[in-house]
Amino acid sequence: MWDAIVDVANVCHSEELYPIGEKGPFLARLDAVVHGWRARHGADVRIELVADKALLHALDTTDKRELQRRAARREVTLRPVADTLVLERAEADLLHVLSGDHFLDFRRRHPWIEAHPERFHHWYQDAHGVHFVPRGIGPEHHQRVSRAEEIKEFRDKHLDPARHPEIMNTRWRCVDSLCLYARMWTGRLPVWPRVDAGARAVCPGCASPLRALGPRRPTRQVGLADHATGESIERLPLELGSNLVLGRGRIVNGYNLGSRQDRFGEAVRYVSRQHVLLRFAAGRAGGHVLAVDLGSSNGTEIERWNGSAYEPGRALEVDVEEILTPCDRLVLGGGVRVEVSGRHFNADDLPRITDDSGGEATRVRGVEG
Repeated sequence: MWDAIVDVANVCHSEELYPIGEKGPFLARLDAVVHGWRARHGADVRIELVADKALLHALDTTDKRELQRRAARREVTLRPVADTLVLERAEADLLHVLSGDHFLDFRRRHPWIEAHPERFHHWYQDAHGVHFVPRGIGPEHHQRVSRAEEIKEFRDKHLDPARHPEIMNTRWRCVDSLCLYARMWTGRLPVWPRVDAGARAVCPGCASPLRALGPRRPTRQVGLADHATGESIERLPLELGSNLVLGRGRIVNGYNLGSRQDRFGEAVRYVSRQHVLLRFAAGRAGGHVLAVDLGSSNGTEIERWNGSAYEPGRALEVDVEEILTPCDRLVLGGGVRVEVSGRHFNADDLPRITDDSGGEATRVRGVEG
């Protein structure tokens, strides 16, 4: 069966279609791909078309009106983000996917992508028409997937590390008395801010302008996800010398996973009120993240990466520091996955000092605030 779904914006922007080499988008490229697929696989194949709404603002006036007409006739579905619907429909109806994307940021949520690479196709055009070739989908290292997810989540916040270094390297606080984020975190926000149209840092909860609290120290990023599905819960900045407590309840210097109960209820269900502490400490290689189970009811496991796969999880001892590398991950109460990005923010100021821990797990002597 050769029924297919098309990532319309991806096709319209493709410079491998006529007019070759010219920056688009051009709606004629979509027509060429649809015609080419039917010429190859039969005029009666079903083809679904999904487009990002942003495409409307990129097309010229004639093409924009034509796409709007097709959408009104339900020949094209317009969505804020097309990829989500493309993959959901392709999985449900076993459709082939015509797209130039590798869908790295969807690999955890849609493991069927790597299981069925034969259903993903790209194209090129010559004097004989449009030809289709395998997209080249293959297994990806989890760090590449994590980086793609990170880029997407920053994009969703309109936050660009290259364009907004001053925002990312500043601590922020929401002072709107009606905002849930301001009530949960009366000190500083433990999450990244959003950026508004005026390039201001705003609260991700209420969109009010944030109050600057001074510069961040060198920072690593911690990713939280539903362990069963891989869906991202949140990404948190972790500053050098600071502690971050993850749990389910009000935490002064930490992140309350219970605030995501409505969407990730099953994942956070067995997370304790104060479950695990993370600390970014200076060390030989410039710094490493330490994890400490705080006596959680359902435990914390560490899964080490051996170069090709994760080894079976090993339970953390209570109150014992364990080094967490960018290749490893923690699992809290069997439901929440914690990973540390290998990327540094504001890394120019990262001290490089001798670490006397020897890289081994050590008994915790104290917890600073």
